[in-house]
Amino acid sequence: MHFEGDTTQAIVVGVVNDYVYGYMYGKPDPVMFFSTTPEHTNTMFVRFKPQNTIESVLTAMQKVMKKDNPAYPFDYRFTDTMFDNMFLTEALVSKLSRLFATLAILISCLGLFGLAAYTAERRTKEIGIRKVLGASVPGLAGLLSKEFLQLVIVSCAIAFPVAWWRISIWLKNYPYRIDINLWVFFAAGAVALIIALLTVSFQSVKAALANPVKSLRSE
Repeated sequence: MHFEGDTTQAIVVGVVNDYVYGYMYGKPDPVMFFSTTPEHTNTMFVRFKPQNTIESVLTAMQKVMKKDNPAYPFDYRFTDTMFDNMFLTEALVSKLSRLFATLAILISCLGLFGLAAYTAERRTKEIGIRKVLGASVPGLAGLLSKEFLQLVIVSCAIAFPVAWWRISIWLKNYPYRIDINLWVFFAAGAVALIIALLTVSFQSVKAALANPVKSLRSE
C-alpha cells in the first residue's frame, strides 16, 4: 500500500468492519490496520507477561529507548488509564447517583419512621382493644406494617416503569450497550420492602408491646 503524495510503503495487516476507537459515543466504522517501516513509527504498544512487574518492564524499556533512540525522551502511558479517562463522566455520574440514592434512602427512612410513630400514636386505643381481645404481638405488628408496605409497592409500581424508560433513553447514546434485565427491578423492589419493613417494624412492635391498660385508661 502507498500513501497518496508520499513514498512511504505500508503492509495491510488487518481490516475490521465495525471498530470503535477513541470515542465511545461514536458509531462503529470500518478501520484498516497497516504496518510501516520502523523510521515512521512514533508510538509502540507493549504487552508484557503477567509474571513480570511493571517496574522491571519499564526499566528494561527505558534502557532500550535510551540506547536506540536517545534523542527523544522516554514517555509512556498505560492503556487501562487511557481507557478509564474516556469514562470520567460516567464514573462521576455513578458516584453522584450512589450519593444521592443513599441520601434519598435515609430521608425516606426518616419519613417512614416518623409516619409509623404518628400512626402508632393515633391508633393506640385500637391496638389496646385488639390486644385485650386476644390479638398477638406479631399480628398487631403486621397490621400496622401492612399499610406502609402497600404504599411502598405502589411507589415501586410507579417508579420502575419511569426508571426503565429513562435508562433506555440514556443507553441509546452508546453504540454498544447492555440490556436492562427485569431482575434488577425485582431486586430493587425487594430491597425497598425490606428497608421499609425494618424501619416501620420498630414502632409497630413497640406499639404492640405497650400495656393496653395505659392506652385504655381514659376510656
